[in-house]
Amino acid sequence: MSADERVGSDSRARLVADLALLGGRLALERFHRAQVAINRDERFVTDAGVAIQEALGCEIARLFPTDGLVGEEGAIGEPPRRARYAWILDPIDGTNNFARGMPGFAVSVGVLRDRMPFAGAVYDPVARWLFTACAGRGAWLNDRPLRVRAARVQDDDAVFAMRAPCAAGVPEFVDAWLRRHRLRGVGSTALHLCYVALGAVDFVHDDGASLADIAGAAPVLLEAGGVLTTDDGVPVFPITGAHAAGEPIALLAGDPSSHAAALRDVRAGRVAPSLSAAAR
Repeated sequence: MSADERVGSDSRARLVADLALLGGRLALERFHRAQVAINRDERFVTDAGVAIQEALGCEIARLFPTDGLVGEEGAIGEPPRRARYAWILDPIDGTNNFARGMPGFAVSVGVLRDRMPFAGAVYDPVARWLFTACAGRGAWLNDRPLRVRAARVQDDDAVFAMRAPCAAGVPEFVDAWLRRHRLRGVGSTALHLCYVALGAVDFVHDDGASLADIAGAAPVLLEAGGVLTTDDGVPVFPITGAHAAGEPIALLAGDPSSHAAALRDVRAGRVAPSLSAAAR
């Protein structure tokens, strides 16, 4: 199936896939020889990530000079105020894996329109898997249309992914999931969300995601029929000013029934400690 059939005539939707593929090629050229540093936020930053972000950012600025532009590795230029379209780049989502010479990383390119997911691409250059989506046009893995798994509400064989470590300790609801479900994790939030769209993962919990982590994958997940909220059940989009400015997003994503069941677990796990404290 051609790109025209998948994303229509919108030039931004066509460009996200091209940029993700370009970023993937640049990532593979630097794989196994990345230079790693720790930035002021105590995060891994690689020379590859900085180079990829610069290359993709320059192309976006050339083609869409009035659009907003934000990168995971720092600000890019001076994004115009109140721009309707905003590009969100994560040049290497899964930096820890990449820096250690492991697969499980991806290049993520997302476009928000009026603070809502419009188009996105997530490319795993090791697997050569390109996830793409455009609002109203569906979600795709390479040329294959995607749809979330039609899970049962009470599915004890469910597969979930989560962020680790749990800095404040393992929450009660996560402990219950670990005893009841199957855990899978590759170290990339963007890939976790795309795996929900693929039907391989039923739900994802991430208590420290950034907008850059999810902007490319969100259209893929939503167009495949998935649900994406905070872990309080509030829709992540339209994105808030705080989250756009870098405040971590505690998210819950999944197919509709798995998301609903996981949300009940989260709420029940938070109510129980409150009731115990009240009883004391």
